Amino acid sequence: MGNHLLRRRTVHSTERIQRSKDPRSAYGIRGILFDMDGTLFRTQDLIVYCVNETSQKYLKRSLPREDSLWSFGPPARNIIRQLVASNPDKPVNSAVDYYDSLYRSNFRDMAVGFQGIPELLQGLSKSGKSLAIVTSETSALSDYALKAFSLDALSTSDDVSKRKPDPEGVHLALKKIQLGPEDCMLVGDSAADIAAGKKAGLVTGAALWGSETWGDPRIASPDHLFSDVEELSKFFLIQSNLYRR
Repeated sequence: MGNHLLRRRTVHSTERIQRSKDPRSAYGIRGILFDMDGTLFRTQDLIVYCVNETSQKYLKRSLPREDSLWSFGPPARNIIRQLVASNPDKPVNSAVDYYDSLYRSNFRDMAVGFQGIPELLQGLSKSGKSLAIVTSETSALSDYALKAFSLDALSTSDDVSKRKPDPEGVHLALKKIQLGPEDCMLVGDSAADIAAGKKAGLVTGAALWGSETWGDPRIASPDHLFSDVEELSKFFLIQSNLYRR
């Protein structure tokens, strides 16, 4: 991961903050772990486009949204591998590389940052919160997508052997920001995000603003529901010119 993404913050072991036992309270939350696709960015159109272009190139057919192969994602590389694996004459690695190149070349035009995310991240950082991303994307694609943001840690599919809902990536992010699960919240748009956070012992928040992509995160019983970025900002008492009347 490039140095431009990471801010190193010294965490003193003597620093102790008593956390509220009420999971509805933001008191005591010192770190926030975010999912990327569907939480920070609306990437559904981009992913569907890249998967279908790759499918057309290698299998001469598109992949309807209702196709069961979509259940293999995210990340979309799982869908590509399953698609190409059905034809032994097609190189899987080549197809995945082609997908990655399409993702990078079309990200700026097709991916949409959710309104208020830059202000939220900036406000959380200024308030002393540690910020991390836990994503099923690769390091290369995540670095490219997140280069405009200043973050403390990034945990990607390249760093773990098991993806969400397994909590491995969450544990890695906690280690990187030097905080315990009792000090942090995970915010994500899918049930897999919420399940990973709960398994790791974090308070969880469902980003309902992006949940149309991979299903309803409420089925995993998150501690908090946030209908939009403004609600999450108010939860942490982040003031932004975007929301001032």
